[in-house]
Amino acid sequence: MPKEHPFAQQWNHNTRHYPKIANLVEGRQVILDVGCGEGTLARYLAGLGHQVIGVDRDPAVLPPDGAGTHFMLGDATGLPFADDSFDAVVSVMVLHQTRLELALVEMRRVAKPGGLLVDLGTAADRGLGDLALTIRDAVAEPFTRRGTTAWEPGTTKRSATLGWRQTRVALDRMLPGVEFRRVPGWRYLATWQRPGHHRLPPG
Repeated sequence: MPKEHPFAQQWNHNTRHYPKIANLVEGRQVILDVGCGEGTLARYLAGLGHQVIGVDRDPAVLPPDGAGTHFMLGDATGLPFADDSFDAVVSVMVLHQTRLELALVEMRRVAKPGGLLVDLGTAADRGLGDLALTIRDAVAEPFTRRGTTAWEPGTTKRSATLGWRQTRVALDRMLPGVEFRRVPGWRYLATWQRPGHHRLPPG
């Protein structure tokens, strides 16, 4: 139920999916949040026991470091990290605002073998099929947000230019075997595991 959701008082089309992202990265210790903005997702994941580094190209929105978090200036198309650095790499509503394929190359590069990439994003409607799903989201929206408090961070927002099919094709090309699905709120959720063995932390 929305009122029991951890972001019921900070509800938007992104935060509603943060528990899904948390479930996906469970057991992965060191996480990179690409395009972290004001750090809402990073702090949430850190509160669940992860170590999170957040990067954003806008210095005005970067928050101070906190428990389990470190924030720094960085761009999705040129991540300032060595290869094979992170157990998981996440991004939320970032890739449609940058050079999609180059950002995916960088995210893939810094993930460890067996590391997980999670991208929550959006795309532009380009046909009747896309429009039908958009209408479905619009009809469901008043019910899904009932009992919540709307909230929007003060970060820069840009509309998507690539269509849903173009976005899916790019993800398939750069991340072979990626899982892609439409989720409520005019979003998609893409997950991909880099080939190799993921070592769980001891304990």
